Amino acid sequence: MSYRLSFLSILLMAAFGAQAQVQVRNEPRHKNVFENKYFRVLDVNIPPHDTTLQHIHSTPSVILLFTNTVTAQQLKGQAWVKSQSVAGSAFYRDFAKDTVIHKVSNWDTAPYHVTDIELLSTYEPNSSRKPLPFTVLFDSDRAFAYRVTDSSINKQTISNRGPMIAGLVAGDDVILHDTKNHRSINIKPGKETYIEPGTSFYLTTTSKKEINLVLFELK
Repeated sequence: MSYRLSFLSILLMAAFGAQAQVQVRNEPRHKNVFENKYFRVLDVNIPPHDTTLQHIHSTPSVILLFTNTVTAQQLKGQAWVKSQSVAGSAFYRDFAKDTVIHKVSNWDTAPYHVTDIELLSTYEPNSSRKPLPFTVLFDSDRAFAYRVTDSSINKQTISNRGPMIAGLVAGDDVILHDTKNHRSINIKPGKETYIEPGTSFYLTTTSKKEINLVLFELK
């Protein structure tokens, strides 16, 4: 009887452990707002003093921070580590080679907003494409990241590029003019905008606020 109870306890603990960590796309505070063959865009909003479930990152990703927030993360089996997010920061991490299992907590009095964009495939990885004429935040083996500000929105036409995701961190009234399809797309603050590969476009703005736009381009 004692052996059976012990065995049952082990099974229950294993089941609980399996449920306690989920793929990031299934974590409740990571909302899947867009997905195609290139990207899976997970919009993450964590209220003050709230904490995510323990979750797994195992897909190459680019990350964009929208808020200045005091946060902390706890890697599986380790202590909490406090940090300060900086709005407009962007980085790449190949979670396929360096899988992360963690929880994230908002230790601030304001919401924490970040976008986790999983890179589901490549576009033209061997094209030797040069970066666009914007400030380059990083140039990794999978993607470029650029910062676009007021001074670099100059109606210069961009064409024959890979698929992109645009995130407007600060400012408003940024318009993407798709010259190929003769349409205009409003890029909204705090939202993600997908730009199809091969799109010919230029950007304009009438914003009275300083623009801080980040473009991710898949290689």
